[in-house]
Amino acid sequence: MPERKRNVTVDEANQFVPMLEKDMLELKSLRKKLEALGVEMSALFENVHLNGGHPKTPEFLQLTSQFRKVIERINSYGCVIKNIDPGLVDFPHLRDGREVYLCWQFGENEIRYWHDVDAGFAGRQPL
Repeated sequence: MPERKRNVTVDEANQFVPMLEKDMLELKSLRKKLEALGVEMSALFENVHLNGGHPKTPEFLQLTSQFRKVIERINSYGCVIKNIDPGLVDFPHLRDGREVYLCWQFGENEIRYWHDVDAGFAGRQPL
């Protein structure tokens, strides 16, 4: 069973917003680079056993490693990445004695919304 995330307050979640903004920008950039390389490399990976590799393989591996590190850093804030584009992140939070998510979207300068755990982005409500 995955480790249960700790509930955070609105103030605690807001402390991470500047870092999330930077991290999400980095994730979006890395994903774009990986997608470009992935399209180029997918056919090459099919033939990797024949040609002994491809010059862009180290770049692909480096980008995937960076991508993974940014994901881990974001997860260390106690939140859950829901979608890289448009950039949705949820923080577990107790509201009126029940667990909900504080919801942050890339571009917002603070946490202003929450939603039920099973409602998702469409269920966002103002704090």
